[in-house]
Amino acid sequence: MREFSFDFNFVKSGAPIVTLNSLGIAFNPLARSMLGYPSFVDIGLDTTNCAIGIRASDVGNENNFKFESKEKNGWVRVSCKDFVNYLAVLSGIDFISKAKQFVATYDDEKKMLIVVVDKEHLKDKKRILKDI
Repeated sequence: MREFSFDFNFVKSGAPIVTLNSLGIAFNPLARSMLGYPSFVDIGLDTTNCAIGIRASDVGNENNFKFESKEKNGWVRVSCKDFVNYLAVLSGIDFISKAKQFVATYDDEKKMLIVVVDKEHLKDKKRILKDI
C-alpha cells in the first residue's frame, strides 16, 4: 500500500502564490510555509526555462535576502526591482505596470520553491491573458 502524507491546511490556503510587481517578489503564506519560514532566502534564475528558484537559508550574506522578518499581513515581499525588470523583459509578460501572480511548485529533492514565469503558470489565466 502507498504511503500518503496529507496536509489538511493546504486546501484552505489555496495555492502557493508568488506575485511579481514593479517593486519585487511577494510570497503568500503557503509559499512561505513550503520554504519552512526561513530567515533568509537565496533567489536564482534559470534563463533557459524562465524560472525563479527560491531556497531557504538561515545564514545571511551579501547574496541573499532577509525573508521572514519582512512578513506583513501573512505575505513576505523581497525588494529586487532591477531583477524583476529584467525578468519582465525575459518573459515578455508585463508585471511592471500591473502585478501578476504565478502558481509555484516545491521541489522536495532540491529543497526549492520554483516559479516558472510564463502564461501557463499565471494564477488567473483567463482574466490576465486579456491584459497581456
